[in-house]
Amino acid sequence: MSVFKKPWFQFLLLGFVLFVAGQWAFPPPKPVLGPPSAERLDAMVQNYAQFAQGTVSPAVLERFIDTELRDELLFREALARDFHYRDAAVEQRIIRNMRFLDARTQASDAELIEQGYALRLHLTDEVIRRRLVQIMERLIVATHPTPSPTNAQVEARYKRDLAAWREPARYSFSHVFLSPDRSSEMSRVVAEIEAKQLGPAEARLLGAPFLSGYEFSRQSPDQITRVFGGVFTEQLSALSVEPNKWFGPIASVFGEHYVYVQAVAAPRTLALEEVSERIARDLIREAEAESIQDWVEGAMARYEVRRS
Repeated sequence: MSVFKKPWFQFLLLGFVLFVAGQWAFPPPKPVLGPPSAERLDAMVQNYAQFAQGTVSPAVLERFIDTELRDELLFREALARDFHYRDAAVEQRIIRNMRFLDARTQASDAELIEQGYALRLHLTDEVIRRRLVQIMERLIVATHPTPSPTNAQVEARYKRDLAAWREPARYSFSHVFLSPDRSSEMSRVVAEIEAKQLGPAEARLLGAPFLSGYEFSRQSPDQITRVFGGVFTEQLSALSVEPNKWFGPIASVFGEHYVYVQAVAAPRTLALEEVSERIARDLIREAEAESIQDWVEGAMARYEVRRS
C-alpha cells in the first residue's frame, strides 16, 4: 500500500493544507502604530502658531501627523533592537531622572539605571525618545550608504538655486554716536572731526557709548538693520559711498551717527567653487533623508497605521 494512501499521511497532509490555508485567509494581525500623541501634536501646533504667526492648515497638520508617526516607528524599532540598553547618553539621562525623583538616594549609578529601567523611564522621557530616534536614523544611514554627489550634480544644483547664491552688499564701517538728548552737539562733533581730520578711534571719544559697539566688518543690509534699524540702513545704502571717508550724520532708532566707511563690497553672485562644498553637503543630507524615509515607508508596511 502506497504511503500516499495511508490514513495517517492523508491526515497530516490535510492538516498541513488547512494550516497553510488558515495562514493565508487569516494572517496574524499587524502591530498597531498610532494614533499620534495628542500632547505632541498640540505642542507642534502651538510652536507653529507662535513662530509662523498663523493658524495651522489641514496640510500642515497632516505633516505633523506624518512626523509623529515616523518618530514613533523609529522609536519602537530602536527599542526592539535594545539600543536603550547600549547607549551611554540614555543611561546618563536615566541616572539624572532618578536622582531628580529622589535627591537623597544613596544608590549607585548602576543601581539607579536598573531602577530606572524597571520604572520604564526610557519609555516616557522625551530626551531619550529623541536620542533613540537619532540612533535609528544613523543606523539607517550607515547601512544604506549614499554615493558622494558628482561634479555634474553639484553644478546642476548650483544653477538651479543660482538666485540663492546672490551675495548682498557688505559694509565695513565705524561710527560716532550721540543719543537724542545730545543730538544738538552733532554739528560741533562733525566740525571738530573734519577740522582735526580725526580717525574713527579718536573721533569715538567725542560721542556717547553705544551698546552694540563701534566697529562693524562686512555687514549685510539685513545685519545692519538688526542693529541700527531700517532707517539707518536705507540712508547708508542711498549714499554714494567712497572708502575711508566720513558720511552723515545718519539717524537710527537710537539717535544720530557720524559714519566712517572703510570699505563697501558690491553685490555679487558667489562662484561655483566658493559654494561647491556647501552644495555637496546639502545633497548628501537630502540623500540621507530620502534613505531614511524609504526605510520608514517600508517598515510601516509591517504595521497597521492609525492616524486618528
